[in-house]
Amino acid sequence: MRARFEAMFGGVVRLLRRRSRKTTSDKRALVHEILSIQVLSAALVGSMAIGGLYWGGQWILQDNYSRWAQQWTEQLNELGSPLYLVDDHEARISLDSFVDRYPEIDQVIYYAKDGSVLHTVDYPAEIDSVDDLSSGELQEAIDVIGDKSPYLMSGGFLDPRQFEIIAPVWVESIPDDGLFGFDAASTDDSVEVELLGFVKMKLDFVMFHDRLLSNIRFAVVLLAVFLFLFALYGRHALRKALVSISELQIPIQELAKGNLNVKFEPAQHREISNIVEALETTASALSERDAQLQKLANHDSLTGLFNRRRFNEELRKEVMNVMRKDHTSALFFIDLDQFKYINDACGHAAGDRLIRKVADELQRSVRQNDVIARFGGDEFAILVRDVDIVGAKTSAETILTNMRRMAHIEGEEIFHVHCSIGVTIMAGNNLHHDELVNQADIACREAKSAGRNRMRIFSHAEGEDEGGKSEVSWMTNLREALDEDKFEIRFQPINNISTGETTHHELLIRLRAEDGSFISPDAFLPSAVRFGLMNEIDFWMIRHAAIAYAEYSRPGSGLKFSINLSANAFENDDLTGYVEEVFEEYSVQASDIVFEITESLAVRRPLQVDQQIATLRDLGCQFALDDFGTGYSSFSYLQKLQFDYIKIDGTFVQDLPNNPVDQKMIKLIAEVGREAGMQTIAEYVRDVESLELLGELGVDMAQGFFIGRPTKAPKNKSTPISLRSRRQQLSRKNSQSS
Repeated sequence: MRARFEAMFGGVVRLLRRRSRKTTSDKRALVHEILSIQVLSAALVGSMAIGGLYWGGQWILQDNYSRWAQQWTEQLNELGSPLYLVDDHEARISLDSFVDRYPEIDQVIYYAKDGSVLHTVDYPAEIDSVDDLSSGELQEAIDVIGDKSPYLMSGGFLDPRQFEIIAPVWVESIPDDGLFGFDAASTDDSVEVELLGFVKMKLDFVMFHDRLLSNIRFAVVLLAVFLFLFALYGRHALRKALVSISELQIPIQELAKGNLNVKFEPAQHREISNIVEALETTASALSERDAQLQKLANHDSLTGLFNRRRFNEELRKEVMNVMRKDHTSALFFIDLDQFKYINDACGHAAGDRLIRKVADELQRSVRQNDVIARFGGDEFAILVRDVDIVGAKTSAETILTNMRRMAHIEGEEIFHVHCSIGVTIMAGNNLHHDELVNQADIACREAKSAGRNRMRIFSHAEGEDEGGKSEVSWMTNLREALDEDKFEIRFQPINNISTGETTHHELLIRLRAEDGSFISPDAFLPSAVRFGLMNEIDFWMIRHAAIAYAEYSRPGSGLKFSINLSANAFENDDLTGYVEEVFEEYSVQASDIVFEITESLAVRRPLQVDQQIATLRDLGCQFALDDFGTGYSSFSYLQKLQFDYIKIDGTFVQDLPNNPVDQKMIKLIAEVGREAGMQTIAEYVRDVESLELLGELGVDMAQGFFIGRPTKAPKNKSTPISLRSRRQQLSRKNSQSS
């Protein structure tokens, strides 16, 4: 079954296997990939946070530095104003005290309004070492007087740790308009500004800035440690969360290899649990389908028996056992007799029901260790283990007996389907399985040729004779017989039971073998049907029956012929025209010809067949219903059919004196036929006891070896009649004469 699985899904399986053979180093671990993404994401976010913290801190520092510088400049303006009025020693002290309070103030220089140095605070060198303001700086400082930000700032953008600010020092005054009636709004244009000088301040935030950067570096280290710990925790958490997925790896690999019995561990998470359930459902569905495919591969879908392929495997095993253990076994080939009738009468569904019933009957008829198979259609094979030829015969007879007793009811009809069994013994040098099947098949055909409903054991002598001919050989021989007119006709009389006189003859076809012996029609007619030659054989029979009629018929002879026609003959639209043409050519009286048709054809009778039968009846031909009883055992349709004769199948006559059931069946057929206006003919009459019993049961005519064997020319042979029949005839003559 694994081979079948790979045959159906070979591409997928091979792909999965190639992928499963990859080493772990060729693949990325899902846990590592997710963890890497997580760490990289955290590192990116952390870096952005650190960068934002640093640049944000720089901006905040610069903004704070600017505000502090502005505040300190304003305060220095106020504190330094007295320097421009008088040489105020206290002002100098206040300035020094103010600068000492703020270590960030590195230097303060006061300039006169012409840009010359006036006073310095916390400058280590002499005042002469301080440069005066340049004319450009002087003009820029003057221009900011009255602005919203009245100072100049340099540095700080690239290095926010150091600033340099220059601010003008001036005083504003308004005209003396009197204390009363002063209007502040009218004084904007009349304010007088007096420039006193300039103040320059240098700021150094290096210490503060370095302390801040140290704190930021410490925060970065803490963040890095946090990221590392987060990575470790994330690795542990992810491994724990994804352990269910990791556990699926080995089961999926086993599933890809075709192991459908793999077990999946239950998962805690809903999503993984859904995946596990889906995989389990898939494996279960594949397993069920695998079992179904295995069953379909080994068993017949209708009966559940082994099919031909699996039976051949068992046969090969038994051949090996026979060779190894030195014992014998038997092979049966079984073919149902006239099974086609039920399909024609009731449809294929009814035929299928009968096939199942036959299969059940066969299983009940053999031992438990024997193997039964349906070869197809209505053919079965049985491997009977560890039996000799006597045991094989006993087993075959058991099957035949049970099949004879089996009755199948379909609607209002009862069917008795018998079988023919071919047996071959597995022993010695007869141990090739194909040859064994062929031998059993040949023996089965021999059983059918001998009259059906019987068993034959294969004989190598017979197998090498006509039974061993291949189908191709049959086709060649039949074609040659038709083209070269090698068929022969034999005439078998049919006698009236009451009078013992011959009423007509049935024409039988024969084929002569190369050794001069005759081949039974049951041996070659099935091949003729398979190769489409049956229609030509029917037409050959019609023409040669007409030739024989022209040869043997004499005025007053009352010669009548009965001719078998197959269903193939009625499939030919030229049948009635051909019959009319041949009868006219050889001056055949159509009323002296009886056409025999099978029960299946009579029941299904399509429109074309009805039209041809009606045309032949118009010519004067009569019709007989052949082999009645074995196909249907039903009388309901006899009233619907227009036949002149009913021919009772020989299986009811062979053991008639010893079989009360057959006696009742024949009596019933005779009564129904009489009521329907038909005469009854019993086949296979072989002794006087059966003949007399048939007369007592109401049968009109008899045919068989006791009545007369087939001959080259038609012969009238009277048969003995019972004393009671003779007395009845004399009584009728006396009544007519009186």
